[in-house]
Amino acid sequence: MAGALSAAVLAAVLGAGPGRRILAAVAEAPASLGAAVAGVASVVAAFLVRRAWAALDRIPARRILASSTRTARVTSAATTLDPGMLTWVAEDAHWRGRALRSRPWPRLVSRLGAAPALAWQEWLRVGRRPGRLAALLGAAALPAVCANATGGGSGPAAGMLLCGALTAAAMCTGGVRRDGGDPALARMLAVDGRAVTAARAVLPTLLAASWSALALVVLQAASTLPAGAWWALGPAAAPALAAGALRMARRRPVDHSMPVIDTPGGAVPTGPLIWLATGVDLALLGSLPALAALASRPASVAPYVAAQAVVGAAVLAAYVLRSARRVGGQGLSRSRRTVGQTASRRARLP
Repeated sequence: MAGALSAAVLAAVLGAGPGRRILAAVAEAPASLGAAVAGVASVVAAFLVRRAWAALDRIPARRILASSTRTARVTSAATTLDPGMLTWVAEDAHWRGRALRSRPWPRLVSRLGAAPALAWQEWLRVGRRPGRLAALLGAAALPAVCANATGGGSGPAAGMLLCGALTAAAMCTGGVRRDGGDPALARMLAVDGRAVTAARAVLPTLLAASWSALALVVLQAASTLPAGAWWALGPAAAPALAAGALRMARRRPVDHSMPVIDTPGGAVPTGPLIWLATGVDLALLGSLPALAALASRPASVAPYVAAQAVVGAAVLAAYVLRSARRVGGQGLSRSRRTVGQTASRRARLP
């Protein structure tokens, strides 16, 4: 693909100005010269195929499988125009072929039941990539940098704070995405959907709370916010941000069959817009008290913290209660009841 693109760009460059003479000379070349070039190209191609065939025994199978999987992911992302597939490429490329040490699970996780055990994989995945955690902590200074760059403006800083906290929460939702991509596995586990969602919301809530609290402390240290317990807005808004991150992880691929909106700036497809807004809308709705406090900068932030704590907890609770329809435990229990009812009806038949 890169070679074809380079050839197309080269042809476009040569087709303008003095390059036309070169193209005209090539077009007027005798047929014998073209046959000779084709023969040389065939010999070179046969030589490269022979070298590849001879080196086939020395190529590790894991590289071929990794290239095949990566190509399939990229092709699927290109054909469906789904940017979410690109994150799968990066995630699979990182973990494929790595030898991970086996570690015993904490006894507390084993005693709590199946739902915390399913969520524990996210804790292990985050702990095995300390570089991402370090980069995440370093990015907590971005809202303060944005506020200083805009002359102390509250709008860009609040937007950067919301984006950073939502990114921190979405960093540990890989298990939720895999359940959405393979719902049969979730049904086979026979675990209640609400319990699984609640257990998997703990880590995103903690990461979002830590990152946003640290970012607010840096903002206050940079004299952007007045005195007060502004850091408490982060933990108060963390449940709503976790609900938004879980909703982002469960969103479906982009629906390109949706209508297109005609605007003065051109046609805007609604499918990608809805895909981008899924999850962000829930996080934005649940963080309205915190955003209002950052925009108005009141003398006392305590009422906003209380309102944000209530709204954030309500948003996460509503999302957990609604998630029972989307996780496999309830579906499995329904199927068991249906099978039992059918068997009892057949038993009563004469």
